[in-house]
Formats: sequence, structure tokens, C-alpha cells
Amino acid sequence: MTAKNNDDTIHSIVIVGGGAAGWLTAAIIAAEHNLPNNPALNVTLVESPDVKILGVGEGTWPTMRDTLRKIGIDETTFLLACDGSFKQGTRFINWRTEATDSTVQDVFDHPFGLPAGFFDTDMAAWWLLNQEANPLNNGEFSTLVSTQTSLCDHFKAPKQLQTPAYAAVANYGYHLNAHKFAELLKNHSINSLGVTHTLAHIEKVQVDSNDNIIALESTAKNGESSLIKGDLFIDCSGFAAKLIQGHYQQAITPVSSGLKNDSAIAVQANYAHEQGPIASATYSTAHSHGWLWDIGLPSRKGVGCVYSSQYCDEDTAICTLLNYLDKDPSTAPVDTAALRKITFTPGYRKQPWVNNCVAIGTSAGFVEPLEASALVMVELSAKYVAEYLPATKTLARQMAKHFNSSFSQRWQRIIDFLKLHYVLSERTDTEYWRVMRDQATASEQLNDWLAQWQHRPVAIGDFIYAQELFPAASYMYILYGMQRQPKTALNKARYTSEKLNAAQLAVKQNQQRTLQQLSALPTNREYINAMRHRAGL
Repeated sequence: MTAKNNDDTIHSIVIVGGGAAGWLTAAIIAAEHNLPNNPALNVTLVESPDVKILGVGEGTWPTMRDTLRKIGIDETTFLLACDGSFKQGTRFINWRTEATDSTVQDVFDHPFGLPAGFFDTDMAAWWLLNQEANPLNNGEFSTLVSTQTSLCDHFKAPKQLQTPAYAAVANYGYHLNAHKFAELLKNHSINSLGVTHTLAHIEKVQVDSNDNIIALESTAKNGESSLIKGDLFIDCSGFAAKLIQGHYQQAITPVSSGLKNDSAIAVQANYAHEQGPIASATYSTAHSHGWLWDIGLPSRKGVGCVYSSQYCDEDTAICTLLNYLDKDPSTAPVDTAALRKITFTPGYRKQPWVNNCVAIGTSAGFVEPLEASALVMVELSAKYVAEYLPATKTLARQMAKHFNSSFSQRWQRIIDFLKLHYVLSERTDTEYWRVMRDQATASEQLNDWLAQWQHRPVAIGDFIYAQELFPAASYMYILYGMQRQPKTALNKARYTSEKLNAAQLAVKQNQQRTLQQLSALPTNREYINAMRHRAGL
């Protein structure tokens, strides 16, 4: 339906869809623009009363700490309200080689902290030169250059109880209950940030002569129809993508040629012992047709089996998940009726912003949840809209070009980094792994990097974009954690003894810090219990 609207100024933002994506977007925009004290702007969130949120994104990046601080949520309040705990990175199990013995596992970590000596030494060169001299005898890469592998081994928190909110001894993000997180954001957005909340089904879209959305025709739960007007519309309606796809017909660009996973079976599992240890990392365990996530919260775990429907049927995936849980002594038996299947088309929209409509969250794109990039893309997208909010709908069209280019590049970087995990694997046990390892389905950029890294270490200068989602350090942790060695020996004379000795010293100092932190830091469970006691719970 087309209507006339002569006022080009953006006074009102309408967000379609709740969940973590919608409410996080609302909170970020409202806080940036000082709502409710800013009469020049209002934010309305419209969600259907009958649509359930996806609710499986239970891991965040460290960026979430700054986001929560900026929108005005206290860290203790957040942790208690969201059944939250600390995440210090991801632990990968059986990714390089398949398990041949139940007691032998291939394990490496991608911690959140930078490697010791990252900016001041040739740490990657030191590691590779030492591997040439004593293959695999120098310890796992992250153990030598980060305290966090050992902290995760011992289920340690990244801070002491007296450490200020959002401060850290070791860099951290969170594990959380996605449903409770959305509820906390909703209450905070409405009660503290002045966001208007409307429960309604969106029926139709009204546009002006330039195909800008000017209003949404909606039906409330009681059957009453209404018109929700706005100047900028944000589509957070999840896989339904009611605006960006339903109206603007922006299709998903599939990435399934290189990343085959399109399904998951998820379940919430109780601990076998109520006071059992809470993992400090997300566990990612490879299986014959994909991988399993295992996320520890204070009250339960979120566990899921990710797989490709092209190579694995649902029954096999369920058996894989249940077998994993049965072998885990920390987990209580699960009710199979609680298993939940999730299907998705791995890909992203190259044009998530069209006219005065921008898609954020899974409406903009989704690839497999490896490395937990979903919520950080919501943070980045919402922050961009908040900080560079266009004054008019005409300017919104112009801003869309830069936004689309920037976020397409971010999606491509995510895809490259996820594909890296597969192409470095040595698994050949199934057709799935043989296909996923195929470098022919990797991007030209990733293939170029891999070719260069056959002859030299990863370098900071390889990554030219500001705010790289996965910087050089992340690639180092995966490459060297999976024991990828250059094909040609490094020229040791190329690296000064001063830099190599500095790297050796950094490793020694990291070992000392590791012992100090292990001694001083509480476990996650101890921290959570003390925090609850202090809060009178």
C-alpha cells in the first residue's frame, strides 16, 4: 500500500521483533540517544505475542561487557537475572583428528586474551621455530602464550569477587540464558530507557512513493487493528525477515558451498550434581557429521548437535547428542521430549539495509554458531545505527551503501574464519569431513592467506580492516592449535635474537602469571555462589 508522507526527518524508530536481537538493538539505540530524555526521538518495539524467540545463542564475546555497561545494566544484576557465567574462549575437541580412543582427545583452545608478547615480539615465529626443532614438545600454543587455557582447565573465573564490575584479570565474555537475557533487556529498555513496547501481529506494510516504509498495519491480540507509524524500521524478526525479505525481497546469499551445516538438535541438560563445576569455555566437540556445543550455566548446560542434513539424518544427530551426554558424568539424564530441532539456511543478505529499513540479527543472516558470532553482529549493527543515525530518510538511503558494504565484508570474514577450522582438520573418517576440508570451497582471500602462511607466520598486517571480527591472534590460535606447520622451514636469520629472546621471556612470564592466577582466582561456581550470597539469595 502506498501513501504520501512529506516529512523526511527521522523522529521515530520502529523495531519489528523482540528476542535478544530486538531488545538489544532497542537498548543500544535508546542509550546512545539519551532516551527517555530526548524528545526528538522515540523508539518502539513491536513483537508478536505468539512467536517464540530462537533462544539458543547463549555465548557472547567480550564486547558484551562494554555494551551492557553503556546501556546501564549492572554486571551482578545481569549475571543473576540471566543465569549467567563467565566465558573465556572456546575449547575445540577432536577437530584436528577423530577420536580413536575414549581416553585420548585432540584438544586446543581459542582464548579471548591476546597471546603474551603479541605486539612486542615475534611470538608466532618463535613458536614455529621451536616446533621445527622439537615437534609438539613445547606444549599446546595457547597454554604457552595465554593463562586462560589453564584457567579453563581448572574452571576458574576470570576475576575476583572484589574486582570492579566489567573489569578483568583475564579477558572474558559470558554464557547466558538467552530467554532470560531478552527479558532483562526488555524490562530495562521499557522501564529505564523509555522504549515503547507493542504486542501485535504485522499484517501489511505501507510505503510512500519512494518505497520507504511509513507504517505497519497490525492486529493486536484482542483483534483490534492499528497503524504503527515510523521513519526508520529495523527488522529483527528473525528467520521470518518480515520486512527485509517479506517486503523488500532481499534474498539470502547462501554459503553452503563451503559451510554445509544447516541443522541442530538442542537441549537443556541439568547437572548431575547441583554444585558441579561450571565450564569457563564453550566446548566444541567434533563428531562424524558436524560438531557439538556445550555451554555451562550455573543452573544447567545448553548442549546441541550441529550437523549437515546432506550427510546426516535427524535420528543420527539425536543419537550423537544423546551419546555425548551419556558419556558426560557431569550431566544428568535428559528428557528426550525436550529435544528441539533448529533448521537454517547458512548465508547472509548482501543488502541488509534498503531505503529506510535495516535488518539486524538472524533476519540479516546466520551461519552455524561456531565461534558465537551471532550476538556480536547484533551489537555491531545496532551500534552502527545508533552512532550514525541518519537525520533523514534520504540520508538513510545513502548510509545504506556503506552499511551494506561494511557488513558484507564482516560476513565474509566470519565465513573465512569458520572455514579455517575445517580446512585445517586432518579428519577423513566421513564424506562430510572430506567435503568440509576442501580448500576449493574456501574464499580466494582465505586461500591466499593459507598459501602465504605455508612459508611465513601469521602477521598483524595481514588484516587491513578496522574492527576485524577475528584478528591475527584468533588465526594464530586456530592455526597453531591445530598444529599447522609451514611447508618450508623459516629462515631463523630473518628474526632478530632480541625479538626471539623477548618471545621466550614472554612465555616464561606467562607461566608465572598462570600460577599466580590459578592461586588467586576462585572457580566459576565459587564466584557465582559468593555473588548470590552477597545479594542475599
